[in-house]
Amino acid sequence: MSAREKLAYLRGLIEGQNTTENAGLSKFHEALLDVFEAITEELDEIASEQANLREYVEDLEDELLSLDDDDDDDDDYDADDEDAFDEEDEEEEYEPVTCPECGKDFFYQPDVYEEDEDVLCPNCGKPFKR
Repeated sequence: MSAREKLAYLRGLIEGQNTTENAGLSKFHEALLDVFEAITEELDEIASEQANLREYVEDLEDELLSLDDDDDDDDDYDADDEDAFDEEDEEEEYEPVTCPECGKDFFYQPDVYEEDEDVLCPNCGKPFKR
């Protein structure tokens, strides 16, 4: 039996007893039934919320699986796409250098500078030959 069915059964038992001679016992039984009724209503609400949350989680799982499937489709490699890369898309080369003035280490792009051009230190701002 569910909690609601057990409550109805208990209510029937109490109403079936002859408690008219003892008004205090009758009030106690009514108060007890009211408490059980409130608990049963809250349990019903909790069960309903739990069902809603379970459905929500299942929907999220389905959506995540769908996103994962979409990512798998994007990972497909097409050999013809290799020609689509230009030389500009290749990584630029950086070289480490230490500033002779302040001693700070940093990286610079040698391709950006002319052969006899000074490198500017980003820390102290002083130019120096590489």
